[in-house]
Amino acid sequence: MRFWGTRRPLIFGHRGASMHAPENTLSAFRLALEMGADGIELDITPSADGVPMVIHDPNLERTTDGTGDVRRLSAAEIQKYDAGIRFSSKYAGERVPTLKEVFEAFGNRTRYNLDMKTFYPEDRPIVRTILGLIEQYKLAPYILISSFSLDTLRWFTEETRQLRLGVLISQYTPHMMLEDGRRWGIRYEALHPNHALVDEAAVRRARPQRKKLVVWTVNEAERKRELTLLGVDAIITDDPVR
Repeated sequence: MRFWGTRRPLIFGHRGASMHAPENTLSAFRLALEMGADGIELDITPSADGVPMVIHDPNLERTTDGTGDVRRLSAAEIQKYDAGIRFSSKYAGERVPTLKEVFEAFGNRTRYNLDMKTFYPEDRPIVRTILGLIEQYKLAPYILISSFSLDTLRWFTEETRQLRLGVLISQYTPHMMLEDGRRWGIRYEALHPNHALVDEAAVRRARPQRKKLVVWTVNEAERKRELTLLGVDAIITDDPVR
């Protein structure tokens, strides 16, 4: 499977189909694929015992019925809590999955954008853990690693040349659209800007650098059409229906 599309942008379900199911759960990822998504975007935060947990926030309060800092709890402790009930009673019993559980569930049936929530020096060991899982499940062709953290992207650059990397860009860091990563010791092939930063001029600037454009988070149908016409390479959306 080619990772990048050719005629139309790839559609990635943001934390799965998070408009319709509890974010970053197996149900949300399964629904995204049922809706026709080309891939799933998921967040990775390390647990206290070094397990890559699929959760966006540094704590449990918003998305589960538990409390506490993800980095101070073991994977087993995190998975005691319900990650579906706050969204809907229909999803009661969902747990915060591990990355291993996601790979086991979906294998090579989809593409993965792993959004790394790793910002501290003590987070670095998770990189080798993730690389081990990718090798175990033979998923390197299906993986895109992204992060706001330049340190994280440098760790991956230093560990492997076989994975696609992307730098996340917010409204507060538009200058990153003009960078190529070399001065930070980072090798990446994709820019992941907030969609508010993307217009015709932004697309023109990215092309000479041969960078792919992965745009987030786009939920309005008209904006999806605009970005498709501009020629972006992927759209991350809470509503991945085609």
